[in-house]
Amino acid sequence: MVLHTRRHQALALAIAAIGAFTSCASVETAIVAEPGVAFDLPLGRTATLNGDGVRIAFTQVREDSRCPADVTCIWAGDAKIELAISRSGSPDDVRLVSLIPPADETTYRDLHIRFVGLAPTPRQADSGKPKVYVAHLVLSRTQ
Repeated sequence: MVLHTRRHQALALAIAAIGAFTSCASVETAIVAEPGVAFDLPLGRTATLNGDGVRIAFTQVREDSRCPADVTCIWAGDAKIELAISRSGSPDDVRLVSLIPPADETTYRDLHIRFVGLAPTPRQADSGKPKVYVAHLVLSRTQ
């Protein structure tokens, strides 16, 4: 009977340890952007401008017609993403930005936002597979 109870205790401890480990693994770290420094923003995540209260959320990919890296194309293609921008609880201001200049930039109040890239790079072999998108952005203050 004592052996049976020790096994239950050991099993309960193992389950608790696994639960603690998996719950820690799912905690997302905050994304804090520094002015003038490129940063990555995964789809569905929000970044905060350091010390400002401006929040930028990458809400969706509207278009991804970029030429796959393993194909020769006449045109490089484009990608368009949607960003929701707000400051200190104000309503979101939705902006659409493109990889093709000058549509790769937008301004929100005194903040300049530049869309510099989108990962992953398309490949013909990955056609039709779901993608885990990450936008590469740079924020700076307007003068």
